[in-house]
This record gives sequence, structure tokens and C-alpha cells, in this order.
Amino acid sequence: MTAMCDVAFLLLTFFMLTAKTKPAETVVIDTPSSISETKLPDAGTLTILIAKDGKIFLDMTGQHTRMSLINDVSNRYSLGLNDEEKLKFGNMGSFGLAHSQLKKYINLTPSERATFPQPGIPVDTSDINKSELADWIHNARLAQFRMKQDGKVKEEYVMIVKADKDTPYPAVQRVINTLTDINVNKFNLITSMEGKAEKK
Repeated sequence: MTAMCDVAFLLLTFFMLTAKTKPAETVVIDTPSSISETKLPDAGTLTILIAKDGKIFLDMTGQHTRMSLINDVSNRYSLGLNDEEKLKFGNMGSFGLAHSQLKKYINLTPSERATFPQPGIPVDTSDINKSELADWIHNARLAQFRMKQDGKVKEEYVMIVKADKDTPYPAVQRVINTLTDINVNKFNLITSMEGKAEKK
């Protein structure tokens, strides 16, 4: 019995010390309800979050992919991010701001990030080449594809759009238009489970 208690506490201590905390959510999304039972994977997802005020945030799984992505973005837009800042981005949660504000945001403490006003990722549906959202999505998918080629991940990103139930429709339409403009025609709209419809 004593040996079992020792093993139990040893395992408990091990899991407590090695567990990785989930980053705090930047924006809370109250999804609309539906009766869909389709389950999404826990890993390999690229999520576009649309807040009730129409602000757009982006989140993605996979530290290797995030590190590859931020390296490309930093070089392309001359953000001047060092290795430590890139690592912080790799472990960060969702974000919703322009490239120009990214360095400042990364260097904030987690508690400061929670109160930092994020205006949302800029979207330009009239000129796709000026849309930062389109640029982030394209480069994130490209980074994940490279990780798959290198054998570091198994699948390409599953695209997810997660909008609040009170989000104005034009804000959701802007995101859908952006996805179709960059030839992303397969994506999932997230809802919360309402319950099975009654059969008559």
C-alpha cells in the first residue's frame, strides 16, 4: 500500500511539473447552437475567431509551425524579432492586431496581453494583396505544409471559422470572402451542441 501511494504521488508530481498551461483566450466567443455532431481534431487546426464587435483574431496549433510562420513574417515585414520573441510567439495564444504592433504585443507579460486593446487583424476584401488576414492564413498554411513535408506534422491545417452568435453577418462574410479569394474553399463553422432534433 505504501509503495502504491509513493507511485501515485510520483506520477502526480510528474504530470504537474510537465503539464503545459493553455494560453489565456484573447477573446471570448459565444458560438451559436446547432445539432451538428461533427467533431473537430484537437491538433492541426487554424482558427479564425470573429468577436461580436466584428474584430478578427487568429489562432493556430503547433509550435513548430508557429515558429516557421513568425520567422517568415518577421523577415518579410522587417519586424526585427529576435529568437526569444519568436519563441514567445510560438507559445502564445490567439492574436488580433496588425504586423506593426506585433513586436510590442509579444514583449508584453501575459497579464498585460490580457488587457492590451487589440483592434483585430486588418482585412481588405477589395485588394487581397493588402489584406493582412489573407497573408497570415496563406503563410500559416504554407508553414504547416512545410512541416508536413519534413515529417514534423501528419496533416495540413483544418480551417475553422468561429464566430460569436451576435457577430454581424457582414463581418463573417468578409472572412468567407477572404478565404475564397485565396482559394480556401473548405472550412468548418463552429457551433455549440444544442441537442438532437426531435423526430415526428
